[in-house]
Amino acid sequence: MKYRPSNGTEGGIFESRWCHNCAHDNYDIEARTGENCDILMRVMLHGVDDPEYPEEWQQEPGEAPKCTAFLSREDGPVKPRCPNTIDLFEDGSGAV
Repeated sequence: MKYRPSNGTEGGIFESRWCHNCAHDNYDIEARTGENCDILMRVMLHGVDDPEYPEEWQQEPGEAPKCTAFLSREDGPVKPRCPNTIDLFEDGSGAV
């Protein structure tokens, strides 16, 4: 089910655990470079029952809330493979 922090403190704790370590939210205020996460922006703008409220913020009963779109900054964004590069390890059947 969708997760909505009950107050600003809870929201801040969630953001520091997930958003501040996520490759999707890499805006640098001082340098004015990077991009803000649109999930975080939609959480701030919409109510939990609004269709625009992000599905990515989830909390199952008895579990801690999480962001299903989280991508560690250490891993970095996933870069798509160049369509012009052949796969040296694929046999043509689609199996790797």
